Amino acid sequence: MDNDKTVIPVYNKIAKAYADAFSKPSDYMEEFLELLPENGKVLDIGCGVGVDSAYAQTKGFKVVGVDMSEKMLKIARSNNSSVDFRLEDVRSIEFRENEFDGIIASCSLIHIPKEEVPKMLKRLSLFLKPNGKIYISLQAGESKEIFIDEPFKPDEKLFLNIFSFDEIKKLLIDEGFEITHRHERKAEKKEELDFTKLYIIAVKKSAHRNIAEHGISGSEN
Repeated sequence: MDNDKTVIPVYNKIAKAYADAFSKPSDYMEEFLELLPENGKVLDIGCGVGVDSAYAQTKGFKVVGVDMSEKMLKIARSNNSSVDFRLEDVRSIEFRENEFDGIIASCSLIHIPKEEVPKMLKRLSLFLKPNGKIYISLQAGESKEIFIDEPFKPDEKLFLNIFSFDEIKKLLIDEGFEITHRHERKAEKKEELDFTKLYIIAVKKSAHRNIAEHGISGSEN
């Protein structure tokens, strides 16, 4: 069984409850968007009900939102008809090389098996312009792949890829990214999964550079 394939049916079942609980942009989204060029183009992978996509659009960006959950996208489109939402697999969707100024990956890599993440990051790097920025939010802790009870529907199991910071840092460096911002916090709401929330902003460099030579701004709560 492809563990990640079980995620979409679960999200289709909880789409309305999820939309009601998570109606605000992801943490540090404003910080990320301020780093992008005015009126730039943004790709939101695993866009869900489209909150981040819509927020970026209100800030003047041209946004493409991609998700595999039909029910999530139905809500996204009903709330934000001006955003280009697409029902496709983020691992196989095609865009031009250097097409986007920024990419949002908010809680999307956590549903992709570890063995597929390097290839995914390589594809995203190709889509980004030189010096383009990527925003990544993760469930963080000891690196592992697990199934958990979905908070909105405890009788359903949800596949999760839990990342350590060192793990995602190495994966990003290997694909030519440099981390510029890092934030962490604990779960604050009952609807949130009970893992540390890790937020990363990284820049696509033209050549690989050792992140240890550069400072990382932000907070670690």
